[in-house]
Amino acid sequence: MNKKEKKKLLRRKIGLYFIKTFTFLAGVVPLKVNLFLGKILGALAYLVLSRHRKIALHSLSIAFPGYSLSKRKRIAKQFFVFIAEGGFELIYYLNNVGKIHKPVKIDGKDYLDKALAKGRGVILVTAHYGNFPLMSLRLAAEGYPVNLVARPMRDKYAEAHFHKLRTDAGVKSISVYPRRACVAGIINALAKNEIVIILMDQNFGTGGVWVKFFDKLAATPTGPIILSLRTKAALVPSYIYRLKEKEHCLKLCPEKKLVLGKDKNETILINAAEFTKIIEGWIKARPGHWSWVHRRWKSRPPKNVDGNKVFNK
Repeated sequence: MNKKEKKKLLRRKIGLYFIKTFTFLAGVVPLKVNLFLGKILGALAYLVLSRHRKIALHSLSIAFPGYSLSKRKRIAKQFFVFIAEGGFELIYYLNNVGKIHKPVKIDGKDYLDKALAKGRGVILVTAHYGNFPLMSLRLAAEGYPVNLVARPMRDKYAEAHFHKLRTDAGVKSISVYPRRACVAGIINALAKNEIVIILMDQNFGTGGVWVKFFDKLAATPTGPIILSLRTKAALVPSYIYRLKEKEHCLKLCPEKKLVLGKDKNETILINAAEFTKIIEGWIKARPGHWSWVHRRWKSRPPKNVDGNKVFNK
């Protein structure tokens, strides 16, 4: 190991020490203190992180062109505060998962139970909306077998730390890559009649389909639809939103039956548009809950794409 690699390793170990210390402290101090700190840091982040603030405001201008600049700024700031509060909140519950039952209510549990009763597994289709990581913790605390499909952190030491916290809380993780391993992991979980949580609102520039999101074409993931076609797993739209400072509601919607087109490609396109409209509805109801710093419209379609052509299939 050369000198540069040794320095890099040392920095990561120091960083891991601070992460462990922070997660420990966030777990022992009261939730109210965590939320207060999140509120302060979120407001500060909105002021300091100019690049991310500009991305958020640009995204809001696409989604809500009729809103005034002051209103878009207000929503952007709400998101920054929300995401910071949510981060502190998540770490608190990772350390205190037994305390999550009352603060995070479940609405629509019967829909989930009905879908699981079919015995083919359930794909919870959700988005970067609300404190979405709490969904997996709450369902695991309820006794459901839950798998979260997620992108691992770049720092392998930090990822190992948070992976252990999730595992100890009863949540199984499926990494998005390698892709084959990810697909195999999802299919295996569904075969065991387990729940798999998949987010379906990110830019998908290397695959998927072009569908309109807030009236502008966006490269949209198709994983949940393709997996459901392959495994016959139930698709259940689900999201979480804040009721008040310390309370959330996990909303489980009725199973969404796939609309069949004339062929597989059309079926995928139609249903991708359907789920995108559902997610758009959630965002319109509570715009401060969605991740506006994600560049949802970053990829642009080829000139010959009119919104009805399957992209990269």
